Amino acid sequence: MKMTYRPKKIVEAFEYNKKWDEWARQGNWSPIGWRWVEAARGHRLDQLSSTNYLVIQRPHASVYHHSYGMISKFFKGLLEKKLYGTKCPKCGLTFCPPRAHCWNPGCGLQETEWVELPLRGEVHTFSIMAFSATPFLKTLPFILAYVRVEGCCTTVPTRLTNINPWEVYPGLKVNIHFVDSTKGDIMDLYCTPAETPDPSKCMMTAEGIERLKNDMRKVRDWVVRKFGEEAKPSVNI
Repeated sequence: MKMTYRPKKIVEAFEYNKKWDEWARQGNWSPIGWRWVEAARGHRLDQLSSTNYLVIQRPHASVYHHSYGMISKFFKGLLEKKLYGTKCPKCGLTFCPPRAHCWNPGCGLQETEWVELPLRGEVHTFSIMAFSATPFLKTLPFILAYVRVEGCCTTVPTRLTNINPWEVYPGLKVNIHFVDSTKGDIMDLYCTPAETPDPSKCMMTAEGIERLKNDMRKVRDWVVRKFGEEAKPSVNI
């Protein structure tokens, strides 16, 4: 039986390119080619060895058609360059990313209410990315920060820019921004420092900072070799 999602009414739409329908039908998951390659192995960039790997080409394509359900307002807000969260009317906890029901055990899955949030927050934790999924390789290295939006009890994963990686620390105040062309996706958000970093809160030693700089240069050199000089890192190195 073929099942098709049919909404009662389309209120507003941005139509996707119909070519993706045909593209999705081409994937059959069977390998069509392979390479036996020599590449690096190791858990630190300054302690690498060489080994061999089998790399295969395996077509796989899917076009996902899905709803954001009860948290749709959050993603619609991103399209409108507004940041929304949800607040529990019982305990007052505010969630961003939103939760349709309160996760406080004492609230018995109380349904939450929508609130607009300020574009301010602070770094809860972060990673300095030297590797990533394919769509983000051109922008390596970059800082992935988990930001607690002001007034919220959960954190949002987002990029942190306009700061050296070794200057970041938990508690750093940040401003939250939207990209120019929003798509209703979490990648519509990024953040920048809202204050001058405090060197006394730096989590790295001088030796660690120097090693990090060297690692970032190696990553940058790899990106340039693979994608050309037009590829730009998101952090200063």
